[in-house]
Parts: sequence; structure tokens; C-alpha cells
Amino acid sequence: MIEKIITGALLVSTLTLNAIAYDSDKAKCFDKYYSHFTQQACAKSKFYIDGEEMMKMIRDKNKFTFLDIRTKGEIGVVGVKATNLLEIPIEHLFEAKNLDRLPKDELLVVVCYSGTRAIAAATSLKMLGFTNTRVMKFGIMGLAKANSVKNAPLK
Repeated sequence: MIEKIITGALLVSTLTLNAIAYDSDKAKCFDKYYSHFTQQACAKSKFYIDGEEMMKMIRDKNKFTFLDIRTKGEIGVVGVKATNLLEIPIEHLFEAKNLDRLPKDELLVVVCYSGTRAIAAATSLKMLGFTNTRVMKFGIMGLAKANSVKNAPLK
């Protein structure tokens, strides 16, 4: 009898945990956001900026903000010098004071070391309404690879 009660309690608790295993409001938010990711939309997506395009934008003095979300240690080893640069490590990016620093009316290019964190950050920023957000393809390494005498901005 006790075995049946224990088994029943385990079954009920397992079913209950599975039923509430995720945040349904958050799932609806994700569904609304990702439902637009059709094959056609993905094919036309301009989510990434490659190194060559970024170097051209810098040379042409296009208006954009370069958001470096790497750690202070990473930035200390390899840094970017630009007047349009914001350095906000990803662990502080979504604090209200830092979100308020981000432009809503111009292109925002997010960069990290390899592009992985930038994808997550840019996707989240887009969900928050920063619709003109793109990712530096292959991160700071992609930019460094594209930097050459041919591509570097003239001083």
C-alpha cells in the first residue's frame, strides 16, 4: 500500500513538474519573435556584417555604433579604437543604465571575440526593440583578418 502511495506521489509530482517546466509567457514571446524566421526571411537576412563590409563602413565614415561586449581582459589584449565605440561587457549589457546608452535610431554592430556571444546579445537586443542591430561576423577576429593596408581607414 505504501509503495502505491509513493509511486502515485512520484507520478503526480513528475507530471506536475513537466507541466510547469517552462515559462509559458516567455515561450509566447519567443514564438512571436521567431515565427518571422521563415526560409525566405532568413535568406534575405542582414544579421551579419563581415570584415570587408565593416572596414568599408569605417573608411566611408558611415554612422553606426560599434558595441564591444567582450570582457575587460579581452579588450585589454586586443582593443578597438573608434569614436563610435561602446565597450559594455555582456554581463552588464542588459542593465537599464547601459541599455539607455544604446542608440535606437542608428545601426548597432555587436562584436565579441568570435561572434558567439554577439549573436546571443544581438538577438536579445532585437527582441527588446533595437531592430537595427547586426553582428560582426567572426567577431574581433573577423575584423582583424579584414584589416590590411588595402582596407584600413586612411588617417
